[in-house]
Formats: sequence, structure tokens, C-alpha cells
Amino acid sequence: MPEVVIVGAGITGLTCAAELRGHAGVTVVERVPVTGGVHGWEATETREQTAASGARLLLGATAVRWDGERLLAMDQDGAHLLPASVLVIATGTRPLGRAELGIAGPRPAGIVAATVAVHLAENGLLVGRRPLVMGGGDWAHRAANELLEAGAERVTMACPDGVLAGYAEQGEDLDHLRKIHGARPVRVGGQPRVQYVELSNGDVQACDALVLAHGVVPLRNVDGAVWDGPRTVYAQPAADPATVAGARTAGSEAARAVRSLLESA
Repeated sequence: MPEVVIVGAGITGLTCAAELRGHAGVTVVERVPVTGGVHGWEATETREQTAASGARLLLGATAVRWDGERLLAMDQDGAHLLPASVLVIATGTRPLGRAELGIAGPRPAGIVAATVAVHLAENGLLVGRRPLVMGGGDWAHRAANELLEAGAERVTMACPDGVLAGYAEQGEDLDHLRKIHGARPVRVGGQPRVQYVELSNGDVQACDALVLAHGVVPLRNVDGAVWDGPRTVYAQPAADPATVAGARTAGSEAARAVRSLLESA
């Protein structure tokens, strides 16, 4: 039976693994020691299906390089060379970075991605007490809510493309959350930490952190295993907001693509 390696143990990767049962031996590589990804609390059924499929889980391991025949993964025990006929990239998505957004100015401390800000806030750590969040989508609102829950005094949201449907009224009546529609950060200032952000509408917003939560693009964190590598399937839905149904659909589509590659081989 051929071997398939899946990088990413979120719902997309787990769904793909479960649906390859009987078609290939599957190893799922995940850099954190838990499965489920951003929808972990809703992944119980998918975890059970994956376990029933006999797929191997390699948790706490970082995928490093794919040469078309083997994936190199590293964990605390050392290197693992995983032979495979097909590699599936299911590592999720991320908000756009500062360079991609064209934000000028120095590089003070306090400029972080929403994924990092949320992770820290969920563990009671604040990236700032008066942060400015760039974005009006799912990650932006999640970051704003988690920061306020963790103790932020005030959160300002700069929403370049307005607010995602479903979030129009959320937080508008709160004194500690303000939304600025149609404006984007163009320059950041302050040393050694963020002190203000200039917006495209001419406003200058005082803040102590800039949280980047605008746009959604595939997360490319496997050196040499991406950018159209041989026999590589990409399963990274970029819908905003991300949904469990969308993740499962992407996993099913990836499994079909893998089966097609195996049959053609």
C-alpha cells in the first residue's frame, strides 16, 4: 500500500487522513502536541474517524523538507524521514504580514500577527493594553475579543474593507472597543515599542501594539515542501470566517486529489 504524509492535524488534515482509509498508509505530522487546529473544540468526531482509519500521528514535530519521495520532520527525539508517494499540506492560513500590507516606519516591539496575539491572550498574556487591530474579519474580531477578555483597557479596530457580515453590530456599544471603518494603517511609530499608528484617513491613533488581522493567505511553513513541489496537494481553505464545514470539505477534496495521484502513479 502506498504511503501518504499529511502536514497539519487540524480538521482539514484529519478529514483527509480518515478518507484515505484503505487507499494508503497515512502519517499526520503536527508541530503542536494536540490535534484539531483552530477548531479543536469541534474536532472530536473527526479525531475518532482518524483514529479508526489507523493513521499514525506524529505530534510535536516540525515538517522541514520534501524531496518528492520523503518528508524530513524534526522533533525532540531527532530527525524522522517519512517516505511517501504524496504530500498533503494542510497547515491552515494566516493574516497578511506587515511587508505584504505595505506598512511603513521603524520596527518597534509590539507588532504581532493575530494568530500570536490570540494564542497569548488565551493564556492570559497581553501584547498590549491599548492595541490597534487591523482588520474587520474573523481573526480581527477574535483577536479583539480575546484581548479584551484578557484585560486590555481598550481595543481599536481599523477595518480597511469594513466589517465582515455577521459582525456589523458586535462591540459597537462597548466603550472599550472602537471600530474605524474604511481606514488602514500606513505607518507605525515609536521606540522601543509601538506608540502610535498613522491611518490612511489621516488619523493618528495612540496605541501600544499593532495586531495584524487583515486578509487570509495559506500558511507556508514547510521549507522546500511547498510552491508546487512534486506530488503535493494543498488543502488550505482561505474562507473568512473559517468554518468547520469548510475545513471538512477541503479535507475531502484533498483526499480525492490524493487518490487521483495514486491511481495515475
